[in-house]
Amino acid sequence: MTAVHTDFVRASELLPVPRPDRIHPEQAAGRACVWCEGEPTIGLGNRLTTRLGAVVSWAPRACQPCAAREAARVLAIHVRSCYRCCVRDCCPDARALRRLADSRSRPERRPGR
Repeated sequence: MTAVHTDFVRASELLPVPRPDRIHPEQAAGRACVWCEGEPTIGLGNRLTTRLGAVVSWAPRACQPCAAREAARVLAIHVRSCYRCCVRDCCPDARALRRLADSRSRPERRPGR
């Protein structure tokens, strides 16, 4: 069995986001959190959507508290439906989601400290 690098899964890219046509333009542009319109610090990866019949790419972003909250919500759903998580040990997706969800309880590190 081949080992998977722990950073292979980007938990932020596993989080479902609102449709860009149903949120404020600042949120859709990545200048505000897609959930609360706060200051975004976490990129949620490039996403695809359709606009006027064409496929377009957009890059939503989130604030750390919202990303951690959503990761905890997605993790709770994931561990109930993932065979590997139910039967054996946590899969790479679950480990990545858990790290992101747990980040809400850790204080944010500031440069120079």
